[in-house]
Amino acid sequence: MNTEPQSFGLPLQRRVLSDGTECSLPIRYFDSQCLIATFLTEMDRARHALEGTGLQAVPQEDGKALVVLACWEYRDTDIGPYNEVALTIVSAAPGDPVPAIYVVDLPVTTDVANRAGRELWGYNKFVATIDIRRDGKTFSTTVHDPRKVPICTLEGTRSASVPVASSDIYSFNIQGGRVIKTHVQVPTPMHVSTGEGFLLKIGNSRHHMAENLRGLGLDDARPVLVQHADPFQMLLFPGRAL
Repeated sequence: MNTEPQSFGLPLQRRVLSDGTECSLPIRYFDSQCLIATFLTEMDRARHALEGTGLQAVPQEDGKALVVLACWEYRDTDIGPYNEVALTIVSAAPGDPVPAIYVVDLPVTTDVANRAGRELWGYNKFVATIDIRRDGKTFSTTVHDPRKVPICTLEGTRSASVPVASSDIYSFNIQGGRVIKTHVQVPTPMHVSTGEGFLLKIGNSRHHMAENLRGLGLDDARPVLVQHADPFQMLLFPGRAL
């Protein structure tokens, strides 16, 4: 790893992937669209999905856990265009006061995005077909497993929304037996609406992501909240071990 001079106060790094591809960090996402759907699930279901991580689901006032399904269409990035869907649980790590989203599954549509995510962060990535479509406030995304069998589809129409200020994202993952926390800087404001117009359906796939969705009780589930931004920008920084 070569550490280079700072630019605009940001530490710049360069990593080399196993296939020889050079990857500069932070990875810059110049032009994207993003839709984030937040669901409620029982704490026991979330605990089961987090087994072996050392993380704990963060309970809400009603005692339920939060599952966040984030869909991105990256049109222009440092590692090329690709799509991505993140199945995550809002969690806490021992000794860390700030909760983050633990990435349970993270399908992407390109080999380089898969390799970078697995090698540099330890994300639970795999290559899949992800179809994302939007027409005004109507949005849909479908994830297919490597055998082209549907894992899940999230679709619906956003209701009346309000703009909110930009908010950074923090994620957890496990790499080499250690909890890694990653900062994603988000300068883009978003629009927030209720999720009543959206529905998540789990497909016939037996892939582990489909099984995780079933285990979280999300078949035919409606989100409590939907956030959307287009265009969307972000910076993905190197992770740090807790």
